[in-house]
Amino acid sequence: MHKAELPALQTNSPLKGLMKYLCSFLFLACAAFADMDLFQGPQEPKISVNNTLLAKVNGNTISVLDVMKKMDMVLHQNYPQYADSSQARFQFYTTSWRPIFMEMIDTELILSDAQDKEIKLSDGEIREEVENRFGPNVMQTLDKIGIAYDDAWKMVKNELIVRRMMWFFVHSKAIQMISPQAIRGSYQNYLKENPPFQEWIYRVISIRSENDSTAEVDELYRLLHDGGQSPESAAFLKEWEIAHPSSKILVSTEFKAKDQELSESHKAILVSLTPGTYSQPTCQVSRSDNKNVYRIFYLAEQNDHPAPAFETLANQLKNELTQKAVAKESENYLLKLRKHYGFDPSRLKETVPDNIQPFHLE
Repeated sequence: MHKAELPALQTNSPLKGLMKYLCSFLFLACAAFADMDLFQGPQEPKISVNNTLLAKVNGNTISVLDVMKKMDMVLHQNYPQYADSSQARFQFYTTSWRPIFMEMIDTELILSDAQDKEIKLSDGEIREEVENRFGPNVMQTLDKIGIAYDDAWKMVKNELIVRRMMWFFVHSKAIQMISPQAIRGSYQNYLKENPPFQEWIYRVISIRSENDSTAEVDELYRLLHDGGQSPESAAFLKEWEIAHPSSKILVSTEFKAKDQELSESHKAILVSLTPGTYSQPTCQVSRSDNKNVYRIFYLAEQNDHPAPAFETLANQLKNELTQKAVAKESENYLLKLRKHYGFDPSRLKETVPDNIQPFHLE
């Protein structure tokens, strides 16, 4: 049975990194589900929930059921085809409840800040978003996924407020930090890490002569030069070797190397050639038997790989810089909120130990 293949997770949540986790978690969950034979029978297993208080943030509580409702929303929005499967939902719950729980904590802190700053939304804005998410038959869709209308309204409202707050206090600041000079600097760093280069494709013909006859080597070079054929297609090489039993020819496999990978001696020879030509023979003493070995280089191709123009990379570099700035500003903003509202994440160990398992399959 083929494993389930899921599309990339799409989300409007601005909180850093969460949706990447959800995408990988949900993929693994549904892939595992696709390999199980639990649904061959008439009844699916049921999910039992150990509802308990997980955290209290600035007077607002978060329970296991609250987290489950949020996960049901995420599942419905991104992978509705798996929402009716108890096994897929269970796998999703068990692997992603912690990161979603942590996102909900950050959301509560941001909502507290929004309340202090008197950030408001109109009912029309919230209603429009609810209809966009759940379609024209809102009540029917919510009944199907088991979420009350008031709960859905509240979650959508909170997400819109968080999105607005993150724009005001994170994204707008991050964008202002990205100056033209910063993009230019990023381009220079890119060039240092990805310098332009030339690529050389070539072969080496090695000739060993028992009587060390340079005349025979010169004769072979003239045949190669005048023949205008590549070494692997030059049929006369075998004939020449038979006619000169004291000499042995070895044609190398095709080498492909960047200019910075070439030795200075090889590069000096290759730069003097044009594709399809042979170099003059060079002599080198073999380390194995201390005898002379003559080498003729054949250049098959030479390809230039220039650096991309600044205009080509500018938008990409700007986006990368913005993402880094957003991540940094997000972290700073959330740390500031935790300190301001007296929330200490280390205390979660008391209510959310590592071995807690709020969901079970029956």
